Amino acid sequence: MKRCMTLALAYLTGNLLFASDAMVLNQDKTTLDLSFGGDVRLRYDATNNMPNEKHGEKAHSDYMRLRTRLWGKAKMDQLELFLRVADEFRYYRSAEGDKGKQRFPDVVFIDNLYLKYTDLFDLMDIKLGRQEMAFGAKRIISDGTGGDGSRSNSFDAARFTFKFDNNRTLDAFGLYVARHDWLPTLGETHDAKVKGTKGYDYETTGYNQTEYGAGLYYTDKSNKQIPWEAYYVWKGEAGEHSKVMTKGHSNFQTHTFGLRVLPKLTETLSGEAEVAVQVGDESTLAAMAYGGLTYAPKVALKPKFTLGVQYMSGDEAGARGEHAWKPVFNRETGVGELVAPMFNKYAYTNFLYPHLKVALSLSDSQNLTLQSGPMFAPVREADGDGGSYGSFRGVYAQAKYALTLGNLIDRAWAKGLGFAVTGEVLSKGNYFKEDQDDTALFGRVEMTYKF
Repeated sequence: MKRCMTLALAYLTGNLLFASDAMVLNQDKTTLDLSFGGDVRLRYDATNNMPNEKHGEKAHSDYMRLRTRLWGKAKMDQLELFLRVADEFRYYRSAEGDKGKQRFPDVVFIDNLYLKYTDLFDLMDIKLGRQEMAFGAKRIISDGTGGDGSRSNSFDAARFTFKFDNNRTLDAFGLYVARHDWLPTLGETHDAKVKGTKGYDYETTGYNQTEYGAGLYYTDKSNKQIPWEAYYVWKGEAGEHSKVMTKGHSNFQTHTFGLRVLPKLTETLSGEAEVAVQVGDESTLAAMAYGGLTYAPKVALKPKFTLGVQYMSGDEAGARGEHAWKPVFNRETGVGELVAPMFNKYAYTNFLYPHLKVALSLSDSQNLTLQSGPMFAPVREADGDGGSYGSFRGVYAQAKYALTLGNLIDRAWAKGLGFAVTGEVLSKGNYFKEDQDDTALFGRVEMTYKF
């Protein structure tokens, strides 16, 4: 797969260069547009008693992380070449064991590199190379690099988007996520030279394995009252982690079928329902579901009240059991920063979360989002000593405030400036060990700038 993608990129790059030469010979008919930009994201995170996937909790931490990205785009008629490079380093005040990893300047890597051709035969868009890709509510596909947090989330993929009309599209895609980045990087991925520090390895998938797959995603908005989406995704895993499910064989495959419906019930009431079934090797049979109802009265602050339930099936054997939901290609933070660490590499499974979410538009430049609800493990997991952990994960609450400073500061340089604050709390239940069930806290302050 990797070799085929490399050859495809080389072929299309050659076509782009040939077309560029033709442009020079005939400048009246076509032009080459070049554009550049970037973004900077500064975060300061602090945690206390954050949960982990072993029914316990982590030590206190607080640290700064800075991500910078620069991009360039060359576009000629319907053909586009896009390149973005990125870097993220951190400074830890605590925990002590983390102070030696991801320090400045860390590593500069290729975050996006793709060729795109738009409206081929007035029917299809083609996108080949390293790219970001997400569908629907991002519960199935959204983050290809689950091993490095939000440092990157790209896929090495080929994507074909068929546009039947303005309301109906079909995406066909094949993707590949190598265990380690196979494109050139600049710098060291960790500082292993300082005595006593812990090296940090950017293992892309986070599971000591390579992942690959293909799928179809259909979107239909022709009926404005009931838009809907349907999908199928085949996924393969090759490496050490997959051996857990296949009894020593380094390959594991799943097939996921899903449907998402978004009915508009009245002018102020709408719904969302998504159901997916997963089958595969080792008798895998699992399910994921979401149901939500949103009330959006036309009053001041433009409030949206959503009552929702999120569910992933579980297995007493844990995350790799035959009935445990296995993430397809989505390992984003998801519900929250205090929730995701309960699962290895944010691979949500055995999860039930009824909740209420409220979104408020305080002004043209300010938004506030609140959500809270109890969390459960539908299936009690074995603790290794013949017993089982409890099924109550705890009560979770989150608040997010976002400010678009560019709307308040009347200066050209401030147009892409943003500010956000996030706070979370988790009052832990009997799912956790008795001596590691303290209330967990998370706080984040974030500044962003796009140019």
